[in-house]
Amino acid sequence: MWHDSYVLVVLVIAGLAVIACVVMVSLGHGGEMAEFPPDVPPLELPAAGQMTPADLIALQLPIGLVGYSTQAVDETLHRVSVALGERDTRIAVLEQRVTELSYARLQAREETKQAETKQAEDSEREPEVSSATAREGWDGDRADAEEAW
Repeated sequence: MWHDSYVLVVLVIAGLAVIACVVMVSLGHGGEMAEFPPDVPPLELPAAGQMTPADLIALQLPIGLVGYSTQAVDETLHRVSVALGERDTRIAVLEQRVTELSYARLQAREETKQAETKQAEDSEREPEVSSATAREGWDGDRADAEEAW
């Protein structure tokens, strides 16, 4: 009879030890798992900003037991998405610059046409000088000349 109670005590202690170990590991006190290098060679893709369609055509993804390597496919898709995003941003910036330059060129043409029209109108009209102004100008010049003597 004491033999059965001894086995029960050992089982309870073992159960508590297992539960304590599980709690410790789940809280992060059991150490970290070792990281292993990937089983596939690195992909031979250029940086995202330098990727071309020819690079994607020439790409051969490594094949695993059940298909393509998930890690290689994920990496390729990430690089391609970054490259497309950078390209789309560059295209948007360049389109904005073209629009601004076109608008500035149109404005400059309009200003040039307005200036030419105004100059043509001014050349058609002769300046009108009143006789009083002309007399004052002549008398003023004469007075300056007399003072200079």
